[in-house]
Amino acid sequence: MAATNKPKYIFTIIKIIKWLVFCIAVVVVPSVLMLFWTDGQYNGVFRFLSARKKTEMHFRAIDLSEFQDAFHHARYRYKDSIPPWKLYQPTQIIGIAENMVCLQNPDGGWAKNLDFQRVYTIRELIKLRLTNRSVKPVKYDFPRERLSSTLDNRNIYSQVRYLCRVYKEVKKVKEVDAKRYLAAATRAVQWILDAQHPVSGGFTGVDVYGVTYNDDVMTGTLRLLRDIANGKDEMSVFPEKIRTKAKAAYAKGIQCILRDQITVTLADGTKLLTVWCQQYSHTPPFRPKWQREFEPPAVCSLESFNVLFLLMEEPDPDAKIRAAVRAGCEFFDRNDIRIHGKKLKMTETEPILLNRRTYTSDRVLVDDEKAEDLWARFYALDKSFDVTAGAPTPIRGNYPAVLKPVWCDRGCTYRETYNDLSRERRNGYEYVNSEGNVLLRVYAKWKKANSEGTW
Repeated sequence: MAATNKPKYIFTIIKIIKWLVFCIAVVVVPSVLMLFWTDGQYNGVFRFLSARKKTEMHFRAIDLSEFQDAFHHARYRYKDSIPPWKLYQPTQIIGIAENMVCLQNPDGGWAKNLDFQRVYTIRELIKLRLTNRSVKPVKYDFPRERLSSTLDNRNIYSQVRYLCRVYKEVKKVKEVDAKRYLAAATRAVQWILDAQHPVSGGFTGVDVYGVTYNDDVMTGTLRLLRDIANGKDEMSVFPEKIRTKAKAAYAKGIQCILRDQITVTLADGTKLLTVWCQQYSHTPPFRPKWQREFEPPAVCSLESFNVLFLLMEEPDPDAKIRAAVRAGCEFFDRNDIRIHGKKLKMTETEPILLNRRTYTSDRVLVDDEKAEDLWARFYALDKSFDVTAGAPTPIRGNYPAVLKPVWCDRGCTYRETYNDLSRERRNGYEYVNSEGNVLLRVYAKWKKANSEGTW
């Protein structure tokens, strides 16, 4: 019987299969093992799987308030900000900490607006890990990728605090590998130290390349560095070498703050030391900058309140810090800076979708002689400042006279009053606030404790 000859295409298919098996063995398997085991320098999904059962354990709840900004951005597209995924309870601190370890970028930081309370499926975690492995590292340069590490929205320093608290809470629990949390926190602290700009001494957010005061980028980061340097509470877990670096970084950041405090020239030619803007250039002459299209160069209240609170926390303030606090707080106590006889009135409305967010109410300023004083978010700089350079879009409208409230809408559009702002901005951004009342009460106590007789 004649031998049957196999068609040539069979041999071609066999060669292709062998080649695919070789590629899988040489390339895919090691990559998957790296992803699942150590992923180069930190724990991968496999170790998360080994801790999966422990994520359901309950411990003493650890405060999640520092993550509310991130959680809000992760969930606000859903009705009543209730996401379709399951959430860990605040007492399930292992699950939340494991998310932080697993989603940490290769450079030691994190992308912003991650929902660390989310109970991820294994498939979701693998997809996220494969994605963030390719994220380029960020130091003190500008984060340009969507998943780049950034301090924006109270990010990174909040994870450090949380991980350290979890470490101290569970380090004696045999079933839990608590060292993973300390290791992740240590990598994040190194990222923060590397993120400090060598010239300005400041830290950068994500909206513009510059020293950033909004979203607590400067104040939140410096508080963490100060607490690490002092070994305060859960920050005592770091070794002396890191504490020494943190102390130097904190001192450099404070010098940046003192340098950035704005002096304006009033209409009568008088010089007045005021407070801070939202963002500044990293290089001389360290001038205020535009940020987003509704955030012009201007003296700011909310950001400056947080700076002043930080400075007043100094246990032994030097003369420069005392002068900065005194000038800043007395600026907010000026009659022409306070907004008298007004209050925000909120009215329920039919749901409306504006800029991908659903609003069910509207806010306007109304007269109320009994209302507590308010402060505008922005107050105008004098004419010596360039308030046009770097605007994201062509400017419309007129920038106000020095120290008048600035109402800037999307599209770099100046409005005459708060109520003239678009509904989306009135309800989606905090243009007025009452936190100055809290600041001035704290200042009264600080001033008494730091009167000239105690210096």
